[in-house]
Amino acid sequence: MSEVSDDHELPMAEWPPADPVESLRALLNDRYADHPESDVLLDRIEEHIPELWTAFTAVYGDDRESVTWLLQAVDAAVDAFEARPERLRSLDRSRGGVEDWFQQPEAVGYMCYVDLFAGDLQGVREKIPYLKELGVTYVHLMPLLEPREGQNDGGYAVKDYRSVDPDLGTMDDLRELAADLQKEGIHLALDFVMNHTAREHEWAQAAMDGDERFEEFYLTYEDRELPDQYEQTVPEVFPDFAPGNFTYVEDLKRWVWTSFYDFQWDLDYSNPDVFVQMFREMAFLANVGADVLRLDAVPFLWKELGTDCRNLDEAHWLLRAYRALMRITAPGVLFKAEAIVSPEETIRYLGTDGYESEECDIAYNAPLMAHLWHALASENTQLLEQALESLPPTPDEASWLNYVRCHDDIGWGLDDEDVRAVGQDPTSTRKFCSDFYAGDHPDSYAEGYRFQEEPTGVARTSGTAAALTGLQKARVAGDQEAIDAAVQRFLVMHATVFAMQGMPLLYSGDEIGQLNDFSYLNNPIKAEDNRWVHRSPMDWDAAERRTLEGSVEQRIFDGISRLSDVREGREPLHHRAEENVLDVDIDQVFAVERVRDGERLLALSNFSGETQAIELSALPDRWDADGYHEILRGESALYPDGRICLEPYGYRWLEPDPDATPGESRPTHVAIDVEAEYGEEVFLTGDHEALGNWDVEQAVPLSGEDYPTWQGEVDLPEGTYVEFEWLKKRDGEPVEWSGHRYVTKAGWDTAWLLE
Repeated sequence: MSEVSDDHELPMAEWPPADPVESLRALLNDRYADHPESDVLLDRIEEHIPELWTAFTAVYGDDRESVTWLLQAVDAAVDAFEARPERLRSLDRSRGGVEDWFQQPEAVGYMCYVDLFAGDLQGVREKIPYLKELGVTYVHLMPLLEPREGQNDGGYAVKDYRSVDPDLGTMDDLRELAADLQKEGIHLALDFVMNHTAREHEWAQAAMDGDERFEEFYLTYEDRELPDQYEQTVPEVFPDFAPGNFTYVEDLKRWVWTSFYDFQWDLDYSNPDVFVQMFREMAFLANVGADVLRLDAVPFLWKELGTDCRNLDEAHWLLRAYRALMRITAPGVLFKAEAIVSPEETIRYLGTDGYESEECDIAYNAPLMAHLWHALASENTQLLEQALESLPPTPDEASWLNYVRCHDDIGWGLDDEDVRAVGQDPTSTRKFCSDFYAGDHPDSYAEGYRFQEEPTGVARTSGTAAALTGLQKARVAGDQEAIDAAVQRFLVMHATVFAMQGMPLLYSGDEIGQLNDFSYLNNPIKAEDNRWVHRSPMDWDAAERRTLEGSVEQRIFDGISRLSDVREGREPLHHRAEENVLDVDIDQVFAVERVRDGERLLALSNFSGETQAIELSALPDRWDADGYHEILRGESALYPDGRICLEPYGYRWLEPDPDATPGESRPTHVAIDVEAEYGEEVFLTGDHEALGNWDVEQAVPLSGEDYPTWQGEVDLPEGTYVEFEWLKKRDGEPVEWSGHRYVTKAGWDTAWLLE
């Protein structure tokens, strides 16, 4: 352990005192009594020293030496507080009295690599209007700090926490971008790589030069005895191209713990010197202007022999200690946990079991993402519903990031107990997902790729959202019907994400349906990692087509923009709104209810390629209404047949509307193909007076001029959905019925086959 400087020695002759927290309070009050901003600073210390004490001493103990390190940590927080620009202090003050400032319904996130999105930081500044057009209020710029040269794990091998990658700009460029984003109401998230540094980082270089202090910053071993013991229980992250968890470093003559790649050295958080120095780096980024720090690889922070060295209690205590320090320095800055682990472990990073608001504020909802893709492939939402119902409640103080895709692969993190609860085998279910999205299933429309395949045949999945929903295959083939279906799959996934508790997050390029990009194969640094297939450069030519009516880009961009627009100010989509998953007796349909301050929203998503009809009687009584408001279409919806019909991969957001009444009649065109013999005529009959109320004598005749297509027009009250069948008559008498129903809505020129 590094030595503690003399000016941090405890002045108390005896330690520990009867009340160590109170003694520390008194000590810090004396130390900072003459500080120019002592009122603000001491109030923050007073508020957060108890949780800091509990968390720090849980890891490092409460002896004299450990507590002197705690004082160094507090001094680091005060140093950063003093260095914080006034613009950011103003943000802290404005957010201080608003606990839910980041949980508003209009919050919409976007994530991108700076170079792939806009070339450099200046380019991102120029694209702010584009982000605003999409409704973005939060942008996560993927790793942009100076990385090692050559292979760098997509920027996660950091050489210098205080420098920007020279190819992207400078730290001043980043400060200016942060200020511009703030002016536009967009929060900035930056990566902070916590578990490791690049071997080229100055600390690692000093260690290789023999500096004893920095040798103790990393987990190193003289021989293979302990590494071999660890390897028995610690899984490999990248077994295909970075096997093992340890690397022999000739310059050290030691084995170094390298969880990810051999050039990423794991830090030793059992050393409090590491804890303090990493906080200084973290606080520096906060003072550059980051509203959110994405804490990378937090499940890996603590190592303990005989465990898998993932999600250990000490990792959570470390995060709580950092959270307390950051609230002294910059209480307006949020922590986001990069913890792609099992559902029950993921939610712990949001602060549970009495530690609410003391850990991370945001976490990735990887379980939701994986279950949505399973539901789409299987056309069955049972497992999705089971997984959501088995999760413990989300703390009010925290929030999820809900996403369809991100920069990473899709790991099939389906909980074994949940899978068995719906009568499936866990390994077989995961293999089905792997096979389907790699295009190896007979019913697959996907063009994804296997990543890190296991001996069981289960693999993680790479590929853009467009490739996995079938849009890539359909566009290459020029199959318009398949394109239409793929666009609907694409949108139903996003509509579901936008309706769930938390902030929806878009991955750059998904808003225009970008396809897989194979240019990475020409780059020897990237070629072995097929995740780069979905890390596409932004296609700005394609983005221009978002204004071309009827283009794929326009349909997707406008569909997602509409989801963003209608969230604004809608209380049921506030992050703290109640969320209820409903069983509507149809496995293909996912139904979720959101409730807040007496307002309700019902989101329905059809995960199948067939039209589905939900009986109103299958909904809770509170949804028994005379009419509804279709939020996404901004119009009334009336269901005289008592069923809500969803087209293939269709979705609806509804709210009760007691004032909904049939509007003015609108001409509704119907065209259906029916084979008929000479002398037979085709009619429509249905559940509305305009269709004869199922009375064959009042059935509506169709024209066979374009046989075998029969066409006609009926006037239906605006907002009304109707179900109908065709029937054939000969000499005025019915001779054949369709045997299945169709559904349409007033003013539409499309009818869907219902059953």
